[in-house]
Amino acid sequence: MAFPGRTVLLTSWKPVGPGMDGGVSLRGTLAAIVAAAIIASAAVLMRLVSIEYAVAIGAAGILGSLVDSLLGALMERRGLLSNDVVNLLSTAAAAGLVWILG
Repeated sequence: MAFPGRTVLLTSWKPVGPGMDGGVSLRGTLAAIVAAAIIASAAVLMRLVSIEYAVAIGAAGILGSLVDSLLGALMERRGLLSNDVVNLLSTAAAAGLVWILG
């Protein structure tokens, strides 16, 4: 929603309005990548993690964003999950990826 532009439903690539459950855009995806990189870089700069672990953190952030959109498209749009549950599951998927890669 912060960066209006062509937004498509992740599961079908059909156009949807910005901010719709399951919608993704190039600008939004790039923003998620930049945000994940900033957080991972900050962890390295604060000497909380190694550079190798920061790569896993960045990848997990990106994956969490995509899982959020996928669950939004498949479950939230149909009323099967609330936004809070989608957020919880996408965060758990990101944490699981860091655990696997770490």
